[in-house]
Amino acid sequence: MPSALLLTTLLLLGFSPAQAATREEIKSVAEELVCLCGNCSRESLATCVCTDFAVPEREAIGSALDQGQTRQQVIDGYIARFGSMGLASPPSEGFNLLAWIAPGAALLFGIALVRTLLVNWKGRDNDEVAQARSARADRSQYQDRLRRELDQFDDDDK
Repeated sequence: MPSALLLTTLLLLGFSPAQAATREEIKSVAEELVCLCGNCSRESLATCVCTDFAVPEREAIGSALDQGQTRQQVIDGYIARFGSMGLASPPSEGFNLLAWIAPGAALLFGIALVRTLLVNWKGRDNDEVAQARSARADRSQYQDRLRRELDQFDDDDK
């Protein structure tokens, strides 16, 4: 009889129902998904207050976790229903990789463009300064010649 009691206790412990999902577990899964109600601007399911979409989806996440599904299984189920648009951040593979690379590439391109423009503008300024100096040199030649001729003219008048 004691062995039957021990066996029954072990079986009951082995088949104990899964613990209810905590708010933190639900929130951590919901943070990776976005609300697709159309009224909010793709806000995280964890923070969205839409009663027609976000609240039922959080409840569905909780019940899926209660049924023993893993975090990834719940996320995969959401993606199966709504596509990759339901993810808060696009997966870094295939065409979505462009969403991760494009901002950095655009920033580098912009920096290179600004640098090139600044170098060209600086080069132009140097050319203009050189032209102005040579124009001053030409002007000073003419001014010296004018002074000599005026001095000579004054000397001739005396």
